[in-house]
Amino acid sequence: MGRWSDRERLPREVRVLVVGTLVNRAGSFVAPFLVLYLTLARGFTAAQAGLMVAATGFGGMVSQLLGGWSADHLGRRRTLVGGLLLSALSLVALGAARGPVAIAACAVLAGVFGDTYRPAAQALIADVLPPDLRPIAFGLMFWALNLGFAVAALMAGLLAEHGWWLLFALDAATCAGYAVVVLIGIRHDPPRPTHEGDGPAPGFATALRDATFMLLVAFTVLQAIAYFQSFTVLPLAVVAAGLPPTAYGVVAATNGLVIIALQPTVTRRTAHLDASRTLAVSLLLCGVGFFTMRFATTLVAFVLCTVLWTFGEIGTAGLLPAIVSDLAEPTARGRYLGVFGTAFGIAAFVAPLLGPSLFQAAGAPAVWTLCLVLFSVAAGGQLLLRPTIERRCAAFPVEAASGG
Repeated sequence: MGRWSDRERLPREVRVLVVGTLVNRAGSFVAPFLVLYLTLARGFTAAQAGLMVAATGFGGMVSQLLGGWSADHLGRRRTLVGGLLLSALSLVALGAARGPVAIAACAVLAGVFGDTYRPAAQALIADVLPPDLRPIAFGLMFWALNLGFAVAALMAGLLAEHGWWLLFALDAATCAGYAVVVLIGIRHDPPRPTHEGDGPAPGFATALRDATFMLLVAFTVLQAIAYFQSFTVLPLAVVAAGLPPTAYGVVAATNGLVIIALQPTVTRRTAHLDASRTLAVSLLLCGVGFFTMRFATTLVAFVLCTVLWTFGEIGTAGLLPAIVSDLAEPTARGRYLGVFGTAFGIAAFVAPLLGPSLFQAAGAPAVWTLCLVLFSVAAGGQLLLRPTIERRCAAFPVEAASGG
């Protein structure tokens, strides 16, 4: 396992992706405030808003598969630039949409193009780094994402008070900014593995027949459904407790700030630990943190609960995409990562259908209890898969990094 100090050796492609991620996420205003936008600005009920947010998740299921296919066939750089520019256009359309049908259609488009770039970025990292350094690079991406998200969460509430349209316009602008960073910083794709042998080249079918990989995807769906309640139910719970929308911005920013402050140290101290066991313990801690929010009624209480589940989130940083990259057939890496990414698309579809409706029917405590159950099952799943993952990863030859 590489050391955290090895980030100094990370190639140019990774550094460009980190900078681009920071630019993009610093303007990620729409996703965390979409429920509040729909309920406060458009007059939707919590359940109706959840349905609209679910439309983005439906599009997200297509997004990851499209991005994975494009990354392997059209190239990492083209997929990154094209996906980010289309994401910018879809956000502008969503902000301009009026009426349930138009908003739902634009939400689907925003979902389709919102994550198209992600499998390409992850595959590019795996292309230029050996397996022992991949968790560090993915962890650094996670750190940059949360640094940007903390900035966005604090600014979004203030921007919303001056006009909801600002959230959509600036979010779109930072997507386009990420595309410009890639165009300038990454001139061409690095060499990728080529298929050898007489059989057909591996692809989506190879990933779908991979039982260990697909179980990993299934358990990821469960944990993501629970985690996404921080976007769909947590803002509603904060407002229901009598706090203003800006209070949710503070809670969301707390999550990012704790990650910014602690993740490098935690990553360094846990780098030598077993990945599956680290994931299991971290997921359990997430579950406990979400469960404690059932007792929160003040801003301080919500912040303290968020600190607790953020410790668990930090423990998961970089591990899952690194495991997937190790399990993947090298020539189908983009498609493996695309299929893996659909776990979050499925969760983004299910979570807003499930969470706000349960919140409306039974209250926040029922939602936070469900989150504890889902995180616990996902943690058990990681321990169940651990022996097989270890055997698979040990069987793969160490690849030479092609980046520089």
